Amino acid sequence: MNNKKGSIILIGLGFLFLLNAIFGRYIVLPGYLAGLEEGGGTLEGASQVASTWKIIRYLLWAYSFKLGIYFIIFGATFRTKMSSGRKWTIAIGGFVYIGFAYIPLPSPASIVFGISGGIMTLFMIFVFLRWANERDQLQEGQKTASDYRMAGYFFFGMATYTLCPLLGVKAFALSPEKMIQYGLQAEAASFAFHILIELVLGWLFIALSFRKEKNDD
Repeated sequence: MNNKKGSIILIGLGFLFLLNAIFGRYIVLPGYLAGLEEGGGTLEGASQVASTWKIIRYLLWAYSFKLGIYFIIFGATFRTKMSSGRKWTIAIGGFVYIGFAYIPLPSPASIVFGISGGIMTLFMIFVFLRWANERDQLQEGQKTASDYRMAGYFFFGMATYTLCPLLGVKAFALSPEKMIQYGLQAEAASFAFHILIELVLGWLFIALSFRKEKNDD
């Protein structure tokens, strides 16, 4: 299988998974919610009352978006001159991550969120300062693309921080009993909407940066 054919097959498979992620919810989700109700509102109970086929169908849907992105990226590597070793490193690494993506993890203490937030902030500062140091060395068209990319990073940074009040001491999304007790459901929905807007803007500006680079070639 040549690179072009392999790329088409993998990217096409990725799009099929993405379509299943988007539209499959209308087939899978009603049955899943019904299973939760029959199982007393727990994932374990839902799995006990569901048939094997329903479980497989749900898992396929649950992993569809991740697998869709995975296959599109892997297929895209076939359009580059990347070495076979690096391609397969990406393929194996991505597949291993997806395999562990939904494994239940213990609820981390607040200090873990604090440390992680501090580490991400340092990474953000590094990116911003690196951009400032290198921007003036670029060609004029590349400068605009770099500016778009920085705008995307800005909105990703905003979305990263907005997770803090959503999950922690503001909307208490990680402690739903407190959210209900304090009547903060609307507050949580508002923060979620802010995150959605920030992520859309982040990806928009990243896409614009590539478009600008392409137009200036």
